[in-house]
Amino acid sequence: MRYLLPILILFMLWDSPQAQIKAELDTIDVSASRITTSISESGKNVSVITQADIRDMPVSSVDELLRSLPGININARAGFGVQADVGVRGSTFSQVMFLLDNTPLNDPLTAHFNTNIPVALSEIAQIELIRGPASTSYGADAVGGVVHIKTKAYMMKEIKASEALQTRTNIDISAGQNDLRIIDATAGVARKNLRFSTSFRTATSEGEQFMNPGFEEGVSASENFNTYFDVMNLSAALSVNFAENWSWYVRSGLENRDFNARYFYTRSIYDESVEQIDSKWALTALTYEKGNHRSEINASYRDVNDVFDFNAAISPANVHNTDLVFVNASHQYKLDTNQLTAVSRSLNYMRFMVGGQILNKQIESTDRGDHENTSWGVYGIHTMKYDFGLSVTSSLRLQFNPISDLSFLPQISAAYDLGNTVIRTSIGRAIREGDFTERYISHEIPNLTPGRNIGNPDLMPEESTTYDLGIDWTPVNNLLISPTLFYRSSRNLIDYALVNSNDITNADNLQSGEDYFYASNISESDVFGVEFISAFSNKLTANTTMRTEAGYTYIKTTSDQNTVSRYIANHPAHQVNLSLSVSSGDFSVESLSEFNVRSDESASLINAEVPDQYFLTNLKLAYKPFGGNFQVYGQILNLTDTRYQEILGAPMPGRWVLGGVKYSL
Repeated sequence: MRYLLPILILFMLWDSPQAQIKAELDTIDVSASRITTSISESGKNVSVITQADIRDMPVSSVDELLRSLPGININARAGFGVQADVGVRGSTFSQVMFLLDNTPLNDPLTAHFNTNIPVALSEIAQIELIRGPASTSYGADAVGGVVHIKTKAYMMKEIKASEALQTRTNIDISAGQNDLRIIDATAGVARKNLRFSTSFRTATSEGEQFMNPGFEEGVSASENFNTYFDVMNLSAALSVNFAENWSWYVRSGLENRDFNARYFYTRSIYDESVEQIDSKWALTALTYEKGNHRSEINASYRDVNDVFDFNAAISPANVHNTDLVFVNASHQYKLDTNQLTAVSRSLNYMRFMVGGQILNKQIESTDRGDHENTSWGVYGIHTMKYDFGLSVTSSLRLQFNPISDLSFLPQISAAYDLGNTVIRTSIGRAIREGDFTERYISHEIPNLTPGRNIGNPDLMPEESTTYDLGIDWTPVNNLLISPTLFYRSSRNLIDYALVNSNDITNADNLQSGEDYFYASNISESDVFGVEFISAFSNKLTANTTMRTEAGYTYIKTTSDQNTVSRYIANHPAHQVNLSLSVSSGDFSVESLSEFNVRSDESASLINAEVPDQYFLTNLKLAYKPFGGNFQVYGQILNLTDTRYQEILGAPMPGRWVLGGVKYSL
C-alpha cells in the first residue's frame, strides 16, 4: 500500500490535462533566453502559469502556485507565502533565479528570501518556469532554472492605449480560520501613451497553536507558541510611450513581513525566533525599437532590513541591512528578408543580441559584518529558425566576480518541430556565487557555541553542466504528453558540512576542538532525473469543460563525499502533481494535489519530523452569480489535514478553511 496512491495517479496521466496544449506551445512567448521566443521554439522545458490560472487556482501565494508544476520542489517553513525554499530539478534553493519584470529578486543575504514576492497576486500576468540552466542570459544563480514573474503593467508597457480612458480593477477579499484575513487588490488606468497601476496585498493570521518543546524542557515560560504572520506589500507602476520608438517603464514599492520564525533555521531547544523584514525597491526599463534594432536598459534597486530575534532572553537580535543594485543593457538585431535570403533560403528568422550587466551587493550586519562585492558579465545570444522546423539558440557569457577567475558559460538549445511532435534538447554551463550568509554567518558572534553555522569567506563559485532531452507530443490538439530526461554534474557545490574547529582557519571566534556546520565547497555532485507532464482538456457538455494537468518527477542525487549535508538532496525522490478543473455554467471546482516521497528526518528534542512521504490537496469551489466579473468562493487548504514538515522543526498548516469574494472590471 506504500506507493498505491502515486501508482493510481500515474495511471491517470495518459488522460490527464494541462493548460499548454498545441496552440499555446506555438503562441505563448517566453523569456527562456533574453530573446523572446515561443515555447515550442525555445528548446527548453518551459511551463507557464497564466493570469487565468492565478485567478482560479486554490492557492494564496506564488510558492503555492509553483507546487502545481512538475520538476519543481517546495520546502516551505509556513503557509500563505511567509517563507519557502524553491528547487528545480533537484537543485538547492540557492540555485534558482527569481526575476520580477526582467530584474533579479534573489536576495544577497540569503536565498531563503527569494520567494518574498513584493507584488499582489492580482497584479501578476504570467509566471514562467524555465527548467535548466540560464546563467548565460541572466547571470549567476540560474543553475536549476528560472522563475520569471511578469506583471500586467510590464507586459503592457509598449502597447499604446486607445484615445478613451481605460480602467481595470481587481479585488479579492477573503477570511478564514485562525483569524485569517487577506486583501489583494489592483487598479489601473490607461489613455493614449500613458499607463498607471497600483497594487496592494495584506495577509495576516494569528496562526495555529503548537506545544512548546522549550516549556517541556524547562527552558521557556510559554507552554505554547503560535505560527502568526503579518505580510503586506504595496507597489505602483507607470509606463510611457513618450516618442514613436521609445517606451519607459518604472515600478516601485515596499513590503513588510512580521512572522513567527521558530525552527526556521535552527533545531535548538532555545529557539523562540521572531523575524521582521522591511524592504524598499524600484525597477525600470527603457526601450528603443526601430526597424530591425531593439535596445533595452533594465535596472533595479532593493534595500532590505532584516531583524532576527532568536531568543530575547538569551541574546540581542541580529540586524542585517542589504542593498542590491542591478543594471543590464542589451541590443538586439533582426535580419530582414533580403539578408535572410543571402544567408539561407530556408531561414524564417535570425536574431542577434549582445549585452552586459553589473550587480553590486552590500551588507551591514551585527553577526556577519560589513561587506560589499561587485560582479559583472558580458554576453552574446544568437537564435534562428528554419522553415523545415528547426530552431536553435546559442549563447556565451563571460562572467567576472571578485572571488574566482573569469568564467566561460556557453549554452545551446534546439527544437525540431515535426507538426504534432517537438523534439528539444539543451546543454549549458552555469555558476552560483555564495551569498553573504554562506560567506560570513556568525563571524561577529564571540565564542560561538558548537553546532552553529559558520561562514566561509573563501568560497569558490559553484559550477555545473546540465544536459536534457525531451519531447512535446500533441496527438490531438487538446492533449499533451511531454517526457524529459536531464542530468546535471556539479563541482565546488556550496553546502554546510560538519567540520572540527581545528580545521577551520578563517574564523577566530570558535571553541577549540568543537564541531560546526561550516560552509564548504563540496567537490562533486551528480543529479539524474525524469520529468513527465501530461495535459488534457475536454468539453463534456455544451456548458461543461474539464481540464486536468498531471506530472511525475524522479530525481536521484549522488555525491563523491561522505559528508553530513544540510541542503544537497533535500528534495523528493518521487513527486506526483495533479490538478483538476471542472466548470459548468456559473459553477467551477478546482483542485491541486501533490504526493512526495523523500528522505525522512527527525529531532525528538523539538518534536520535529519530516515524513518520508505525504499527500496534500487544496480544493476551491466558486460561483459567479452575476456573470464573470463577480465570484464567491470557498477554499479548503490541506483538505486531508496532513500533519507534515518540509524543513525540520517548522510545522506546516493543517486543514485551513476560508472563503471570499472576487471582483474584476
